[in-house]
Amino acid sequence: MEAQSPAIEMYQKDIEELEKLINIALRPNIKRQLEEYKNNLSNLMKEEKKKVEAEKKKSEEAQKDKKEENKEKESSEIDQAKLNASFTTISKYAFDTSNNKFIKLYLTDGFDGIKTFSSSNIKSKFTKTSFDVCILNWKGRNYRFSCFNLSKEINPSDSYVKQTNSGLIIYLAKANTSDFWDSLEKKKGLFGNKDEDGAPALDKNKDPNQSLMEMMRDMYQNGDPEMKRMIAEAWTKSRDEQENKHKHEHEVPQS
Repeated sequence: MEAQSPAIEMYQKDIEELEKLINIALRPNIKRQLEEYKNNLSNLMKEEKKKVEAEKKKSEEAQKDKKEENKEKESSEIDQAKLNASFTTISKYAFDTSNNKFIKLYLTDGFDGIKTFSSSNIKSKFTKTSFDVCILNWKGRNYRFSCFNLSKEINPSDSYVKQTNSGLIIYLAKANTSDFWDSLEKKKGLFGNKDEDGAPALDKNKDPNQSLMEMMRDMYQNGDPEMKRMIAEAWTKSRDEQENKHKHEHEVPQS
């Protein structure tokens, strides 16, 4: 159907009226003027039709783009939902502390030839105390390797992931190059986190005496025979002192 507008309808009616007048006009000069006027209106009508067609095409393209955008958005949401539900957690890695500046993590199990894999499918995020690396659609599967409780702090801006023929290398830039990492994650004792020396740390939110007793309990359960003997002697001595103190407090003074 030909595009129409109020202006086109007006031109069309004027042209039809002029054609009637041209047919009944007798004087050549009048007929010529009417013909010129009709031609001018015809040209104006053609321009208006082009304008209407252009606007119609633009509107159709905008609607098409919107449909495509909505379709891509729906597809993206579906894909993202699938990805969130289908990550395989990476548990095998090599831990290298030989470099003064970086802690290196090697992911080689099943990642041969990943050097030529699209880097846009390898996503990584680093914070001072964590990292999260996702590998999307590697041989039809999605993989994830992360740690949210790093043993020491890192420098996020200098940390990165490198692709090699044999696998991936995650470079964790040490915040303090003098730090020694004996593990990737902070160690936890039976009664909470350990301090910088690996010993159970006191919980600042608890009563100091209670935290001390829990720390000693943890050391006793995980210690060698000599450590257990020393702690047992300390407990016995502390208990005897408490009993003697309690006894003296309740003695009746002799008159």
